[in-house]
Amino acid sequence: MLAVNVLVVFYSRYGEAERLALAAGLGAIQAEGNIRLRRLADLAPQERIDADADWNRGLARMNRDYVTPRPADAPWADVIILAAPPDQAAEVETFVQTLSSLGPMQDKLAAPLAARSDAPCLAALFLAAARAGLITVPIAGDAAGTSEADRLTRARLHGQRLVHLARALKQAPPDPSHD
Repeated sequence: MLAVNVLVVFYSRYGEAERLALAAGLGAIQAEGNIRLRRLADLAPQERIDADADWNRGLARMNRDYVTPRPADAPWADVIILAAPPDQAAEVETFVQTLSSLGPMQDKLAAPLAARSDAPCLAALFLAAARAGLITVPIAGDAAGTSEADRLTRARLHGQRLVHLARALKQAPPDPSHD
């Protein structure tokens, strides 16, 4: 079986996007993908973070639990899962904008996920991923109005599908037009 490498990158303040990223990562593992789980650093000034006790507490925990993406992560990956909280795509968008400087991104899958299926956030992430040369793969169906448990189940199943799709693409004969 061909190895499939999955980079799960998320930005989270209070844990909602973190849970979504973990669910997608679990699905990738269940489909026998290799994963790297990375949390993006905050772009907000420290004073703003310090003014919000829940954000500050969550940040302290997540900084202990996760590292930020490394330059070698994106070139290693066959799939890049991008998870963002509602109404907050800036950190993830900024990360995606740096990808093309790390190496070729064509033939890599990108799966933007937004907590609560936030349409404007998802649109920004899909656009950034497409501009970076990634093949974007939306999650099946519309999750608007679904419970968090349903969203997490859908993210886990999407992680599985992404690994299966990436494996199938790796097994496909090379496209002569890419030469």
